[in-house]
Amino acid sequence: MIDNNEYVKYWREKPEESVGFLLWQITHLWQRKMNLDLKELDLTHVQFALLSGIAWLERFDEDITQVKLANHAKTNIMMTSKVLKTLEKKDLISREECKFDTRAKSISLTDDGRERIKKALQIVEEMENKFFSEQTNDLDFIKKLVNILQLNQKEYFKNK
Repeated sequence: MIDNNEYVKYWREKPEESVGFLLWQITHLWQRKMNLDLKELDLTHVQFALLSGIAWLERFDEDITQVKLANHAKTNIMMTSKVLKTLEKKDLISREECKFDTRAKSISLTDDGRERIKKALQIVEEMENKFFSEQTNDLDFIKKLVNILQLNQKEYFKNK
């Protein structure tokens, strides 16, 4: 039998003092709110993330492949594939043979996809401004978040 006191030295006074625990709670709450708000457009948060990723990449790149999109969004390739199939069934994206790699598909937004992402971006912008109201214009806070992301994604996404 393990003495529970062995773990005490690793615990903080309160769970809220753990940055990871707080970040997990905030992320979970934010994602739930995002899914609720996007429901009116028949989109999940992940679908929105990939649609907005496609919209962003279309500004700079003619041939957007599943791999490019997954790398951009930092999503798992297999999950990206599943979500893209759903978006294609909803007629929000189209996939055609890629010009430079016949094994890959080139992804683009349909007209319906463009309309949906425009509406979704407005919803998300409003939700995030409200959700993060205390921090939205705090550039130091945003820079710190970007710094944490950049430092850690180098380690965890080495192959990308």
